Amino acid sequence: MKVGLALSGGGARGFAHLGVLKALEEANIKVDMLSGASAGSMAAAFYSYGYKPEEILKIFESTSLLKLVWPAFSFTGLLSIQKTESVYKNFLEEDTFEDAKIPLYISTTNLNEGKAEMFSSGSLRQAIMASCCIPFIFDPIKIGTDYYVDGGILNNLPTEVLKEKGCDFIIGVNVAPVIKEPNLSGPKRMIERVSVLALSANVSYSSKFCDMYIKPAELRKFGTFDFKKSRELFEIGYEYTKSMLETPDNKKLELLLNQPKTA
Repeated sequence: MKVGLALSGGGARGFAHLGVLKALEEANIKVDMLSGASAGSMAAAFYSYGYKPEEILKIFESTSLLKLVWPAFSFTGLLSIQKTESVYKNFLEEDTFEDAKIPLYISTTNLNEGKAEMFSSGSLRQAIMASCCIPFIFDPIKIGTDYYVDGGILNNLPTEVLKEKGCDFIIGVNVAPVIKEPNLSGPKRMIERVSVLALSANVSYSSKFCDMYIKPAELRKFGTFDFKKSRELFEIGYEYTKSMLETPDNKKLELLLNQPKTA
C-alpha cells in the first residue's frame, strides 16, 4: 500500500509534525510520498532528505529556523526571507528535489497566475522559502519570471497531489485548528489571527482525501509564535498520533498496520 503524507502550515505548531512522524515510524508505517505547505514544507523537506524526526527537531531548535520564517511582526517594511537560505544550505546541500530519498511536493501560491502551484523539481530551497513566504511580511520569492508566496493561502493541506500521484492511503496532518479568539488586541494578534484563518480556509476540502486525518485539538491552546514550546508541541503530535494508531477507526488503517513489517 503506497502511503502519502501531507503536512499543513501553522507556524510554531509545525513542531507537532515531527512528533507525528516519530509515531508513524514506531508503527512501522513507511511514507512513500510527502507534500507540505509553509512550516509543513520544511518538515517534509528535511524528512524526505533522510533526517529523523528527533534530528529535525534539534536542527530547528538550534538554528531557530521556524522563528526565522515566522518573525515578530514590525512595521518597518517588508523583510527578506532569503536569510533562511544559509541555514538550508547547511543541511540540504544538494538543493534539488531529485536528491530527496522520498518524492516530495511543496505547495506555493503563484501571485502572477493567481493560483496554487506545486513544486517537485528545481531548487528545493527556493520552493521552501516560497512556501513559507508570509504576504505583507516578506518580499515575494521570484522563481523564473513569477513571484510566489505562502502555499498555505490557497492549499494548506496538499492532499490532492498525493491522490493524483497514486497514493493508496493518505494521511493528512492539520496543525492549525481554529477556535473562537476573544482577544484580538494589537497588530500582532490581529495578523496572527488573519493568517491562521487564511491557512485553514481551504483545509476542509483537502481533508476529504484523507484516510487518516490527524488534527490534535490540544494544539488550539498554542499560538503561531510559541517557538519555545517546541518539545511540548512535538510530544502532542507524537501522543495524539500514537493513540490514533492504537485504536484504528477504519478498515483501511487496520490493513495498513497489519502489513508485513519492512526492515
